[in-house]
Amino acid sequence: MKLLNKAAWKVFLVTRGKEKRKRTPVNELDPDEIRNVLAVSSTAIGDALLSTPAVRATRRILPNASIDYMVREKFSVLFENNPDIRVIIPYYRKYKRLFSLLNRIRSGSYDLCLVFHDSDPCPVQAAYLARIPFIARIGRKDETVAPFLNVRIPYRDEAHVIEQRLDVLRTLFKVKLDSPQDKQMVLPVAVEEAETFWDDLLNGLGCNYAKNKRIGFQISASRPFKAWPQGHFSELGKRLLADSEDVNIILFGGPGDEKIGKKIAEGITTVSNQKPRVINLAGRLPLKKLPAAIKGLDLFITNDTGPFHIAVALKIPTISLFVPTPVRHTGPYQDLEIHKVIRKPKPCSPCLQKYCNDPNCMSLISVEEVYQAVKTSLSQRVFH
Repeated sequence: MKLLNKAAWKVFLVTRGKEKRKRTPVNELDPDEIRNVLAVSSTAIGDALLSTPAVRATRRILPNASIDYMVREKFSVLFENNPDIRVIIPYYRKYKRLFSLLNRIRSGSYDLCLVFHDSDPCPVQAAYLARIPFIARIGRKDETVAPFLNVRIPYRDEAHVIEQRLDVLRTLFKVKLDSPQDKQMVLPVAVEEAETFWDDLLNGLGCNYAKNKRIGFQISASRPFKAWPQGHFSELGKRLLADSEDVNIILFGGPGDEKIGKKIAEGITTVSNQKPRVINLAGRLPLKKLPAAIKGLDLFITNDTGPFHIAVALKIPTISLFVPTPVRHTGPYQDLEIHKVIRKPKPCSPCLQKYCNDPNCMSLISVEEVYQAVKTSLSQRVFH
């Protein structure tokens, strides 16, 4: 089915894409005439969250325009309450439902399309076929879509990805966007929502868990090469529970992480009569409830992956672990005083990242180093 969808889309693109159109240069883009904007960040959770500062900035620059946001369908629940967004447009990837997507874009009567990544050509192709008059995209990857773009903004390798996305707006509208508020991710979650989640969870478990310190472990990552070893998480949890009876360990992971979570939980709880203080949510938590769950934590120990960015957006203290991915691109970029990054230099050059057959470089970060960082972070917090 994917091949048929792809073939049909390619034929349609070739047929309609041959039409010659005048491409408006940047200096002729008039902000006062823009009424509907389509913003696109249709890759991972982290990418979509890291694009929300640019979406908010677009709202400020174009106060009379409405902004719709195209994100992966399975992540769309995270953005439903974003005050800067009028409508979420779901994207299904792998050439699924592209003709339906095209009709949806056409009905939006968009004046401007802002694409905040360059890793998938389909959103640009759909925007062009829907006759959006001005399409801007970051990055120069994939020359096949270059004819459909009015402007391509190159990545600044030294800059954080939030800055890279803001560069799109700086190029189009000649604005600075250099205040701390310009760099804040947007993910509204009420305190009451988090409290309700935790009250319901703890009551449902029927156990007398301590409630004053909740330490979350993000035990997996979107790619295995970014994940701290399972045994390290078990050993860290064991040491933290031995230190204090007022600590709970909460395990987080995505679909398919149930077995990993079970193994880590068993590794932490080694004494059979020990009061259970490990809550394993790995693979069991709907994405819609993940922000409320993270907002109820006191500290989040995490790989470089989507839930890490959720925690940063929610101003939850983090200890993030980096080896193969660059901190300068995806590390914390707001509220730096509450975040600790533990990084090690990449042992291999070139680093193969997702193509690595033996991804063990994250083991360079020791349990002791993370343990000491946790102790420091908890000592700086005031608990009620």
